[in-house]
Amino acid sequence: MNFLSKIAVFLPAVVLLSGCDGRTDQTLLPPDNARRVTVAVRVPDGITLLPMQMLYRSDRCKSKGYNSSNESYEIWGFNGFKQAFSPQGYGNIWQQRIAIDGGGPCQWQLNSLRVSFKIADNSPLVKGKKVIETNYIFDFGDYGLSDGYGTGRAKEVSGDLDLKTHFFPMVTHFADNDISLKFFGGDTGPEKWRRRFRLYDTQNILIEPVIHLTKVVTLNPPNKPGNWMATYPDGSSAEIPRIYPDYEKLLSIK
Repeated sequence: MNFLSKIAVFLPAVVLLSGCDGRTDQTLLPPDNARRVTVAVRVPDGITLLPMQMLYRSDRCKSKGYNSSNESYEIWGFNGFKQAFSPQGYGNIWQQRIAIDGGGPCQWQLNSLRVSFKIADNSPLVKGKKVIETNYIFDFGDYGLSDGYGTGRAKEVSGDLDLKTHFFPMVTHFADNDISLKFFGGDTGPEKWRRRFRLYDTQNILIEPVIHLTKVVTLNPPNKPGNWMATYPDGSSAEIPRIYPDYEKLLSIK
């Protein structure tokens, strides 16, 4: 089952599969007293906010995994889909309120959320480039979404979150003439700039990206084995040891 491709409207009861023919019943039926989390994004000009990805898990309705010897073993069932944000009518805020206790016959529990945005298609920067999404992941349990979204490892946090990150367009030229375009908000390897969080007692998440569309950093590969070259918005250039420009330098450029 490919939960990345499912689109569902999040209502008090959402039926993705009927539960017949031996398939897992993926009905969401949150109880009246269900714990919930509100996710809001302040959307600045120049970006497109994508539907939020939600992953629920169930220890009541289990699925099967297989090892390298093709032997089966039980794993928690999963139930994943996407839901668009709703505009709030003020301050460019788009919001969604999600049940942590998903309920239903399988007693689904929210495991992970992924919030994504990208440079808008009408930006002149997009032409001729592969546009890569920027992601935030919020984990409410273990074994959630994969680590392949460029967010770094999960940082443990308690309580509500208000996340303000400065992003700069980064154009990367590769040796095969491919060109990618994405927002750069710091190397997410170190904890300081990570965009993945393991949440405890969190009821509200606000993401407020600060976008510097005119401050483009360009990366070019070396002609022979060696370091990449970064060209910064002020016209200066410097070698970088990995494909990460100097974020502190970008923040200092007026």
